[in-house]
Amino acid sequence: MGLDRDQAATLLESLVSLSRTTRIIAHRDAEKSVSGTPIALLHFVRDADPRLGDLAEKLQVKPSVASRAVAALESDGLVVRVPDPDDARACRVHLTDTGRAHLQRRQDRALDLVSQAFADWSTEDAAQSVRLLQRLEESVVTWVNQMRLADDKGIDPLAAPDIRPTTPPADGVPPDDSEIPASTSRTALEKTTA
Repeated sequence: MGLDRDQAATLLESLVSLSRTTRIIAHRDAEKSVSGTPIALLHFVRDADPRLGDLAEKLQVKPSVASRAVAALESDGLVVRVPDPDDARACRVHLTDTGRAHLQRRQDRALDLVSQAFADWSTEDAAQSVRLLQRLEESVVTWVNQMRLADDKGIDPLAAPDIRPTTPPADGVPPDDSEIPASTSRTALEKTTA
């Protein structure tokens, strides 16, 4: 049993509205911190020193986009490039103490804003919303992977409903034959600040 067309239209309108609202908030908050790819990059380098190519893959951007983001963060003193001990030709991206402090301030601010915005929600409302948003994300990830697989095979995904990737596992590790967006392995806190 699936959504009928009216329900699908209402869901789509709500998603578009939520996305628009999120962009407006990010734009208004832009002068207080970095946003978009750079802040997501800071999250990825927080606990490890990944290679630039690994960052691009996790962020699902072209290497040149990741390189520009790293250069901007490096000029702000938030990250540094360090030699890769396993490959003299490569470098790794390391979060500086300044970058770590910046990321913590950004997360604290996001938590304060979310707590204020949803102050009238009950614990049950919040738990149900998290559950539904996680389910929504899993459905969207599955759909995106279905589109990729169909595109790779050169067929219309609506005409071939049997092309379905596996739903991402709870640990966020993609199956061998599909690529799950990096966002599925990030915490809800990271998503609010990305």
